[in-house]
Amino acid sequence: MDASALRWTLAIIGIVLLGGIYLHGLYQNRLRKRIAMETLTREEIDSAFIEDEELRAELDNLSQIMAESNEEDNFDDIKINPAIESDLNPVKPLPPEWYIADVVSSLDSDQMLSYLLYHDDFQFLSNEAVENAMRLVGLIANSDGYMEYHHEDELSFTIASLSAPGHFFDIDKPEFATYGLNCFIDLQTNSNSKMAYEIMLNKIDELVHFLNVEVYHSNHDLLTISEVTRIRSKLSS
Repeated sequence: MDASALRWTLAIIGIVLLGGIYLHGLYQNRLRKRIAMETLTREEIDSAFIEDEELRAELDNLSQIMAESNEEDNFDDIKINPAIESDLNPVKPLPPEWYIADVVSSLDSDQMLSYLLYHDDFQFLSNEAVENAMRLVGLIANSDGYMEYHHEDELSFTIASLSAPGHFFDIDKPEFATYGLNCFIDLQTNSNSKMAYEIMLNKIDELVHFLNVEVYHSNHDLLTISEVTRIRSKLSS
């Protein structure tokens, strides 16, 4: 065999050996992967190869509890944030038992104008707050303990307490407290009801400023500008 033929023979043998080595390597890789997959159980694959038996048991137990809970619960009953929902839907406190003083109940409702002053959450007004407000507005107590405002020596309007006993004899005592004030005009005895009404509105505005209260109609609806306009028109006729 000459030198050229020998070189070709050795080249072919080398190519065959390299091909055989490459194919053998592919076969070994596939064999190792198959053996590895057959060695792992499906539970081990699904549990992300968790090897701690106690931890795996806890996770299995938790999964079972969650599955049972999902079967029993109604998703419509789930509240994302009960605290926020509570704030969005606040529970308004029930109104107290309003006290109607004798001086008010003795008057015919058709011959009286009455507005109520109290907090929208029905908090008590303290003796100090009420006494200071009355003094600053210029109200004085009459012989029956009710507060009055006089203009040019004539009674404009009267105030009674919305809590028993209705009068203000004990206003200087710390235990005194009231849910609110009832400001009213006796149209039968007042010689100038229109002026008295304007004076009462002005003084009520001052009381609202000092006591931080709301103004309500006698039926406990909030007083509106349209209602004030209606009363003004009625008194002018």
